[in-house]
Amino acid sequence: MAKYQIFTDSSSDLSTEMRKASNVDYLHFGLTVDQEQYNADLDWKEYSIEEFYGWLSAGRKCKTSLVSMEECLKKIRPLFEKGIDVIFICCSSKLTGSLQVFNLAKEELLAEFPERKMIGIDALISSLGLGLLTLDAAKKRDEGLSIEELAEWVESNKLKYNMFATVDTLSYLRASGRITGAKAFFGNIMGVKPIFISDKLGNNYTIGKVKGTKASIEELIRCTKEAFIPGETDKILIGHGMCLDRAEKIKAGLEDLGVPIIITDIGPIVGTSCGPGVLATFLRGPVPTRYEGEGKE
Repeated sequence: MAKYQIFTDSSSDLSTEMRKASNVDYLHFGLTVDQEQYNADLDWKEYSIEEFYGWLSAGRKCKTSLVSMEECLKKIRPLFEKGIDVIFICCSSKLTGSLQVFNLAKEELLAEFPERKMIGIDALISSLGLGLLTLDAAKKRDEGLSIEELAEWVESNKLKYNMFATVDTLSYLRASGRITGAKAFFGNIMGVKPIFISDKLGNNYTIGKVKGTKASIEELIRCTKEAFIPGETDKILIGHGMCLDRAEKIKAGLEDLGVPIIITDIGPIVGTSCGPGVLATFLRGPVPTRYEGEGKE
């Protein structure tokens, strides 16, 4: 059986330790801050997390860009030369076109290496939902699944990865165009915070609103517990954008579920779209019941 490498992308928010422990790699998105070009780096080598969120807070113009063709070729060609195939589990196609770039690279690389395999999968989720799916896929790889079997497993299970999130302001999401069903919130009413999920179509979809930070924490705890399935949910990830104190309150509220709870940082891609104060929980649970058009405002 040929070896294969699992890739995800910068939006997965997987820390260096998480990726190394599971032997997964990632393709960089791009980040532009004013006129300066950077990689959307999950290892925080080019800039610190404090510096990045400081840019956002200071109102600097931060924009993200797709995984590049150059990045795909640079990362994948050396693997093909060693006889290693590739599977790419990527951010929702509703939020980015990086899967299209990957498929263009696939055409070029398979023309050069026709015996190799290169599979791209739209995860229909972003951030640590994508990250958690990727980590679980790595476990399945280590159990002996072939690349085709793993692709089938990911496709069959990807909608079971749940996200419950809130932000301090909708300004960042509104500017990026990466949220739906939020018409009623666009006025950024003082103290009102949206609660949103990743829906069946891969959109960030607003399902409710609460008043104040304390209520938003309580609502994320409630939603997470409601989605928890004993025997199915084996861990919970909590992601935050420079609001560790809130993440720790959520962790304390979930500890009675009896599974590992890991707090980690939200990286530059999701951070740019959501802004400082983004806070979310991620777990394997039920298939989302909401999608764009259901209960639409």
